[in-house]
Amino acid sequence: MLMRQFIRNLGRRILRTRDITDSIRKRRLSIERRLYRVPFSLAETRELLVKLGVARGRVVWIQSSWNEFYNLRAKPSEVLALALDIIGPQGTLVMPAVPILADPTKVLEIDIVPSSSGLLTEIFRRHPGVLRSIHLSSSVCALGPAAQYLLRDHHLDPFPWGALSPYQRLIEHDARLICLGLGRFVMNLTPLHSVECLLYDELPYFRQIFQGTVKYRWKRNSGEQGEHEFRARAGRISLRGYGRHFSRDSYVECRLSNLDAYAIDARSAIEQAVALARKGVTIYAEPRPRPELFVPATRSHSNL
Repeated sequence: MLMRQFIRNLGRRILRTRDITDSIRKRRLSIERRLYRVPFSLAETRELLVKLGVARGRVVWIQSSWNEFYNLRAKPSEVLALALDIIGPQGTLVMPAVPILADPTKVLEIDIVPSSSGLLTEIFRRHPGVLRSIHLSSSVCALGPAAQYLLRDHHLDPFPWGALSPYQRLIEHDARLICLGLGRFVMNLTPLHSVECLLYDELPYFRQIFQGTVKYRWKRNSGEQGEHEFRARAGRISLRGYGRHFSRDSYVECRLSNLDAYAIDARSAIEQAVALARKGVTIYAEPRPRPELFVPATRSHSNL
């Protein structure tokens, strides 16, 4: 612990920044822009999305980093329109929309505060008809027939990713989970956090993931307002090597120019992640996953 903190402090001095991760990401992106220069079109982007399993009538979750779309000659709004066109009016598009201002001492004006989850998510948040769940740390936006059900009870859940959250309701709809520009499988996939909520009562380890609670007030443009209290997540995540534990035929992974992309069905992703967690394999490096913490205390109410 002390050694890692020393290394981080040394890195901050060398790189002259307090945010080492962001500095490294920007430097990597600068290098890759020189190496990967092959442009790609909206037509090729459509082919990519279809290959990833985006289909008419499906519930589709998309996480993305617009910074990685530098070889695409199109606007974020055009990519959004493309995804909506593929799923059609019977499909539902879902994206993370974590509030950029997450101060529990202030009223969360959920219909106004921008998303910090990437440019594409902010364009989506502003799109006509898009709904947004009430949550200080894990808000989600959606558009389509399933949107209301996915989002409506998020602020009633004691966990950020619990049974009433959009994340676990994605499992019910067996949504297609898509990641664009966020590394190889499975370097970034927020719905995986459902696991620590599903196994909270079953395995002692996951009770250590949450420390204390966060309480805040929220307000809608309609004037509706209230309070919400949820368990605060602690711990350090390390996804490196985690993806190799998944069945290779359960997900699709591909690349378009510089853009890494992968997809997996929500139910398959969470079922596999729950099974791995019961074996002591998690997305967390801290708290340290000691074997004795994965001995079941009581069985979870989950049917996964």
